[in-house]
Amino acid sequence: MNADLEQKNKKTVRALVLLVFVMFLFAVALIPLYDILCEITGINGKTKQDSSALNYAVDTQREITLEFITSLGSGTNLAFKADKYEVKLHPGEVVKMGFTATNKTDQRITAKANPSVTPGPSVAYVKNTECFCFDTQVFEAGETKHLEVKIVINPALPEHYKRLTFGLTFFDTTN
Repeated sequence: MNADLEQKNKKTVRALVLLVFVMFLFAVALIPLYDILCEITGINGKTKQDSSALNYAVDTQREITLEFITSLGSGTNLAFKADKYEVKLHPGEVVKMGFTATNKTDQRITAKANPSVTPGPSVAYVKNTECFCFDTQVFEAGETKHLEVKIVINPALPEHYKRLTFGLTFFDTTN
């Protein structure tokens, strides 16, 4: 009886170790899968778009307020702000927005900004054609950079959207 119980316990332990290993592999695979899903669907405010595909006619009958917010990830020693809090634009019109980021330390920092758009359903209509957030930024000690974003809003955006928020969060990727 003891030998039978010991055999079952060994089998259970092997199954649990295999399950933990499979769960670990799944967790590691989720990171690139999530990025691919966001790029395809526009979920989570991922707005990168090829500008050659965006030939919208400007809808001068509508005006939308585009608000810009900035934030920093935990432990990111940058000062980061938009040059303007908001702009008014017509759907189809390309808007260029400036941002300023300053390294507040005496060391080199490598950081990446992640864009997002709210409200969530409007993400599919906001196209980010040029953005410093597409690349990792290197800030030398005390360096200030002036960074730009170009955004266009698809005129097919439903009429009930009058105000959108474009947010950028810088994360320190030095370590």
